Amino acid sequence: MKQDWKAVGSYGTVGLEVVLCILVGLFIGRWLDAKLGTEPYLAVLWFFFGLGAAGKAVHRAWREMQAAAAREEREQGNPAPMFDDRKARAADGDRRADSIDVVPYPDERQPAKEHDER
Repeated sequence: MKQDWKAVGSYGTVGLEVVLCILVGLFIGRWLDAKLGTEPYLAVLWFFFGLGAAGKAVHRAWREMQAAAAREEREQGNPAPMFDDRKARAADGDRRADSIDVVPYPDERQPAKEHDER
């Protein structure tokens, strides 16, 4: 339970970090524009620098979340499946693959019958 709240606290601040990165970049650009007389250009440039920093913060948080999830799955001994390949299971003779409703690809669909025979 304590680990859950720790994750909420550390990942819940990502939104605040994104907003602050963008605003700090914008205000640095506006301050430089006022000092150098290059009115909109540096503000726009530093705004995009702030966007880049925000993107980097989101990517860092995402990597940390992935690493924490993988570590928890290893510790609990219950690794999550990487993907669900129903066709490979059916080819291996897995009976569970037969019970799963597999939606065929559009080119594998059968044409609809004109009239329902009852």
